[in-house]
Amino acid sequence: MDLTQLTDGNVAANGAYVTRGVPGFEILSSIRADTLLASSPKNALLSDHDGTMEPSSFYMLRYHRDRMLHAAEDLGWADTCDTIAGPSGLGLLRQVLHSYFVSESGRHGPPKPLKLRVTIDFTGYISITSTPLPPLHPSLLFPLLLSSLPASIGQALPPQSWRVTIYPISVSPSLFTRHKTTERSVYNEARSFISKRLPDADRADSLLNEILVVNQDDEVMEGSITTPYFWRGGRWVTPPAAAGGHTGTTRRYALEAGLCVEETVMRDSIEPGESIWLSNGARGWGWGVVEMQE
Repeated sequence: MDLTQLTDGNVAANGAYVTRGVPGFEILSSIRADTLLASSPKNALLSDHDGTMEPSSFYMLRYHRDRMLHAAEDLGWADTCDTIAGPSGLGLLRQVLHSYFVSESGRHGPPKPLKLRVTIDFTGYISITSTPLPPLHPSLLFPLLLSSLPASIGQALPPQSWRVTIYPISVSPSLFTRHKTTERSVYNEARSFISKRLPDADRADSLLNEILVVNQDDEVMEGSITTPYFWRGGRWVTPPAAAGGHTGTTRRYALEAGLCVEETVMRDSIEPGESIWLSNGARGWGWGVVEMQE
């Protein structure tokens, strides 16, 4: 059975596609761990639960926890909900991440930013792996506005530059597109499409190449690893949750901060050479240019 074809109507009552009683996937979130974040009042506000403004080295931690909890609730994973719900659940997650970050980041000199790949299974068991990340200017983590000029977001510092294309195969929305889990075959296939189109010399840097995923109604859902933002009608817009994509952490920040609004973006409204913003829960914000597929 192809997990990517599951819809809300044919997932079992307990919300989980199972093999011999065990779900074949885990809930996933990718979190930036960066000691510079510990000095950010904005990050403290977005990482605590009770207004104590406790410093945090983890980018928008509460938003990540909330997204994982929402997935667990939709999947009917009661033990997972019990593990991460409420102030105690957020505190536990922070403690687990802190222990891992301290042990990993200092192995090769001063602590460096890491992308923490955090998974939690149906029993509430948390696992973490990591990969290095480049340093970022704080304005690329907490922008005050989105501009039509990429330099303006970071005090004349240009953000990460992405090349963007559109996946030609329509995707059916499902629990596995609405929630971020380890069942990512749709997104893996889309990113494989990028690699096949890249010259050999560019494949090593394929991470800063993005591909937009579109549903059966030709509505943009999201990027394979980012949330996209398009300039429409004199404002920045991002695809609505109803299109079937993830409700990402940086997307939530952008909506709550008034940087954008939700609006349907059709495939045929995207122009070759169009500039867009992209955001990601580990890499912050970047500027992308759309290259249409052949």
